[in-house]
Amino acid sequence: MPEWRTVRVKKELVAAAKRTLETGRYRSLSEFVSEAIRLRLDELKQSHEKIAERQTEYPMVHERLLYTPHHMWTMVTPEGNVRVGLSDYAQRQLKGIAGIQTHPIGYEVKKEEPFGVVETWMFMFDLYSPVSGKIIKINEVLQNEPSIINEDPYQIAWIAEIKPHNLVTLEEELRDLMKIAQYQTWVLGLGRPRILGI
Repeated sequence: MPEWRTVRVKKELVAAAKRTLETGRYRSLSEFVSEAIRLRLDELKQSHEKIAERQTEYPMVHERLLYTPHHMWTMVTPEGNVRVGLSDYAQRQLKGIAGIQTHPIGYEVKKEEPFGVVETWMFMFDLYSPVSGKIIKINEVLQNEPSIINEDPYQIAWIAEIKPHNLVTLEEELRDLMKIAQYQTWVLGLGRPRILGI
């Protein structure tokens, strides 16, 4: 899994801001920050408009989703692959999602083992694979806009797609997962979640 670059990115941003101010294009740091914020807001607006225009590849039928105790949802695609994402319950506990990291395409995942993390401003939350197989797709939308999970954890903000090793193993692994009614009952029994042990 790639290393986190949070500290390095901050240093790079400070250095870039200093270089920009030295060019004399801006009269002050506040003018530079104001323009940077305006440009970022424009990017976000355009990104959200593109997402709204985008049609989903597969219709989302919530009654057909299966869930894990690690708050991941699972959907078998028409091609026989497994699309996975974070449940609505989990995204409500993970306000302020700042980043999502997963293993790369081609990585072999195992059921109930981490294949990535969600980073919030306060902590990190491991993403556990509901099935075994190979990662064949990663949702690129989340690389630039990870907070979309807080808006739509199912339709737009799926995290990865996994190609199972074989259908027999897949069927066995799916039997261990919860249907929506079971998951909702299970979540109600959790009471107030501990942030790191959702």
